[in-house]
Amino acid sequence: MIDTGEQASRRHFLRAGAAAAGSAGLLAATAPAAEAATGSHVFRVAHFGARGDGRTDDTAAVQRAIDAACAFASRANGYARVEFDARTYLLAAPPARPQPGSTHAAGQLLFPVRTSGPQITVELAGAGTQQGLQFIPDGRQTAAGTMLKSTVSVTWDGLSSGMPPAVIASPKGDVWGGFNRVAVAVTDIAVQVPSNPSVAGLNLLWAPQVRLRGVRVCTPEPLPAVVEPKIPWSTGIVLPGGGNNAVIYLRDVHVAGFYTGLLFGEHTDASSVVVFACKVALAPFGKRLHTARFGLVTVECCPTVLSQVDWETGRVAATEGDSLKIDLLDIEEYNGFSRSLSWTKHDCHVYDPNNVLRGWIWMARSGADYLGIPLTLEGGKHLQIAEIQQT
Repeated sequence: MIDTGEQASRRHFLRAGAAAAGSAGLLAATAPAAEAATGSHVFRVAHFGARGDGRTDDTAAVQRAIDAACAFASRANGYARVEFDARTYLLAAPPARPQPGSTHAAGQLLFPVRTSGPQITVELAGAGTQQGLQFIPDGRQTAAGTMLKSTVSVTWDGLSSGMPPAVIASPKGDVWGGFNRVAVAVTDIAVQVPSNPSVAGLNLLWAPQVRLRGVRVCTPEPLPAVVEPKIPWSTGIVLPGGGNNAVIYLRDVHVAGFYTGLLFGEHTDASSVVVFACKVALAPFGKRLHTARFGLVTVECCPTVLSQVDWETGRVAATEGDSLKIDLLDIEEYNGFSRSLSWTKHDCHVYDPNNVLRGWIWMARSGADYLGIPLTLEGGKHLQIAEIQQT
């Protein structure tokens, strides 16, 4: 179960995915007339005033659609879908907090808190296929599908003021020490944040179940020009913390340009994941519970591949370990194709000086021979690493 002690240190909170007591009330539902415009469990953001022109601030309109979907799912069949067109939706409003407290989430878009009744599911569903803007060698790619484009840059005063802000967040609930009763699905959506981001993309720490498919969380530059992320609390995707009883499911997910790519805990089932140009690609929470499994994970131009992270200080030596299994970890090292990416030069494949991580990794390092980069482990004695040899 989650550690619920109010006196837990900030660092222990992050590593353990811990929770302090407390919860927020339900957000108010939107007017029934707005729901009636959809005629079903589908809530189109356009019906709530979202323009999707890339210039108008659509934050409030999208939030109204999310609130209405949650209200419908709560009193109907337990499921509702918020639908976007293949357009760019500008999110310019500052992140809102449901209430103060070290474990409460801040987000430009917040899923409502549900503290009673059965679990419901709300899906954010995009249109088209969004490849993400940074996965091209030159120039700027036109957004091809649904993009939620955040323009905010914010400061963060540490966990006493709440968790780091995010574009999309799941607030704290009351189940199993803090989980909300709203499960989250995000399908075919790109989330873009400014370079050297000061916000997270998705903070789903308190969601009881998560399904991400066809999701891109990135900064705007094309591949050779991603700006060095220096703000330790910026995380592409924060998955549910330890102590939940559900599977977290990721397929076809790309993250680029954050300090930490993917922060994960137990019961994560992920495959076809790409992490590009992050200081730390994969960061386990640091709570010895059950395990996480990854299928194919591609890590490109990330100085550290696997390490725990502290939101205030960055990469840290963990004192308590997770267990994990990575079926195929494909590592693309910095190869000098662009001087602008020299900050991504290899530092450490696995940073675990206290030898607390446990599990099995099958690893392939592209270009290792001609780059002369050895397999670099700081600790990691309880990780069984099998490397595919280059010829």
